[in-house]
Amino acid sequence: MTQGNGQGELPDEAAKRKAFGTGYELWVGLAIGFYVIYAVTELITDLAHEKIRLPLEFESEAVATLDFPGADATLSGLTQITVATTDLATATLVLLLIAKITLILTFIVAAISIVPIIRDIAKGDPFTGRSITALGVLESFIAVGWLVYFGAMVLGSNMVSRDLDIADEVGPGVTTVLAFTLLGVVGGIELLRRCYKSGQKAQEELDGLV
Repeated sequence: MTQGNGQGELPDEAAKRKAFGTGYELWVGLAIGFYVIYAVTELITDLAHEKIRLPLEFESEAVATLDFPGADATLSGLTQITVATTDLATATLVLLLIAKITLILTFIVAAISIVPIIRDIAKGDPFTGRSITALGVLESFIAVGWLVYFGAMVLGSNMVSRDLDIADEVGPGVTTVLAFTLLGVVGGIELLRRCYKSGQKAQEELDGLV
């Protein structure tokens, strides 16, 4: 007879649960790891070549005309550009570095916060206090991290356009669509956290009836 605490679980079933959890943790770790390696490598490589990349919103054709052998083209909308660091003020470069480093750290912390949630799901007991706490930490770090990123990138982008003397033709690379997307992500995590709290309460009530 199997026991309610799972001690009577067959070895094969326990191994499958462990492999399930380890597999999902591995995939999350690999996904975040590849992004972090790519972002850090790109940042170090750019700085070594005295350049930095950032998004700008092109609002005028005056500074966005491209000459090709057979025709002309014009940049419009959100576009990533590469700027020489020697053309930027020190304060501008510092703000851009803060934005990029904050984004990387936010992804790392988010990946670490997800691990307990995946482990509890793999064990078949997702509605735990640990998972609820992890969701709260995840929500807080994403909100704070993206707010710092938005603030630093908006200020940095504006200062870049000032340093390049194109302030009237371009806008910051952080758009309102991205801001609303962030609000949706944070709201979704908060909704999930409240669902987990309701699930934990219901589970405790059922355990009391058994």
